[in-house]
Amino acid sequence: MSAQQPSVDRATTSATHIGRALLLVSTLSIVMVSVGAFFVSYHFLHEQMQQHLRTLVAFTANESVAALDFRDAQVATEILRAIPESEGVTLAEMRDASGSLLAQMRAPRDDFSARLSSRLGSDRLSQDVFADGRRLGSVTIEGGNGPLLRALAGLLGWCILVMLAVALISFSIARRHTRRITQPILELRSIVQRLIQHRDFSQRAPPSNLTEVEELRKEFNTLLDEIRLRDHLLTRTNAALERVAYVDTLTGLPNRAMFEQSLARIVETCAQARARAALFYLDIDAFKTVNDTFGHTAGDALLGEIGLRLRDWQAGESVAARIGGDEFVVLVSPLHSEQDAARLGAELQKLLDAPVRMNGQMLHPGISVGYAIYPDMTGEIEELIKLADQSMYRAKDQRYLQNQITRWGVAAHKAEKAQTAAGTSSAPASG
Repeated sequence: MSAQQPSVDRATTSATHIGRALLLVSTLSIVMVSVGAFFVSYHFLHEQMQQHLRTLVAFTANESVAALDFRDAQVATEILRAIPESEGVTLAEMRDASGSLLAQMRAPRDDFSARLSSRLGSDRLSQDVFADGRRLGSVTIEGGNGPLLRALAGLLGWCILVMLAVALISFSIARRHTRRITQPILELRSIVQRLIQHRDFSQRAPPSNLTEVEELRKEFNTLLDEIRLRDHLLTRTNAALERVAYVDTLTGLPNRAMFEQSLARIVETCAQARARAALFYLDIDAFKTVNDTFGHTAGDALLGEIGLRLRDWQAGESVAARIGGDEFVVLVSPLHSEQDAARLGAELQKLLDAPVRMNGQMLHPGISVGYAIYPDMTGEIEELIKLADQSMYRAKDQRYLQNQITRWGVAAHKAEKAQTAAGTSSAPASG
């Protein structure tokens, strides 16, 4: 794990990588082109300077015929001084036929120019002067590097300007193309973030004019469709599992596991609000005789009817559940007093004792109801359930003594037949 951490810390974005690559390529291209152009320009400038120097030597030699013929040093000096300073001549001299120096002119140079000229070298050209076939002497001119350096300085300035302009253009193009490549990736990342945060599977990646990105977009959207379908199936499966885990399939009421969670939550709320809650414990009297007489299907139907009545009954924030067999519980909160608990118990008793038609029989279910009050009787959840259960069994014993258990009478059609027969037998007497 520690070996991989440095690579994560040094990770950079794709836009940075692409921008660096494009900038590096552009910089190398500009430098190579600029250096090549500089040396080519230097070569052509040097050639032009040499050609110009040859022309200047020829012109000076032509002007020096009379001065050399008459060995007139003054005229020769004036001819050499007539050479313009802009020509960059550092040395000009005339020698007669014997090689003796007739006139000479040197241009002043600072130390930097002297050192630069010594490194770059100077061009020196000589030309003999003839008249009527006689050699009168020679003219020698040494060209300095001043004009060349000025030309190269101007060229270098233009090269720098061009390099900056090309660099700006390259940077702009690099940013545009980088954005073109990275923008779809950033959009995909944004969609993934919304998926993670909001589970919004309706998001789709936008089209792109890049082939690779477009193919990735199609595959990504296909993956989103598959994830959306799987999420839907998973949600349904989880709902079904939750229903199996927390809901009684026969009555549709919460089961014991879900009721225990609700009981703990309501008790905690009552403890914080200093409120009361009543736990009612219900049991169907002689339920086994219903199964033995009418069958388990009828028993299940009776349990379903009791569950339906409990779901329809509303008293405060009530929670009803089937906790096993023929036992039910109802939790009511808030509760104002113990008298409210007795009143609600009587309402439940009346509601659940109402007759049920089953297999042609009118069934009168007997329901034993007991209750316990939180926190008047106890502040512990287990003790609250135990007290409610004990109260229910006391009520059950009382109902058995009073013979108020579950019972059923004759079928409806038999009752009607008996009434018809009774009416027929009484008719003659009235007649």
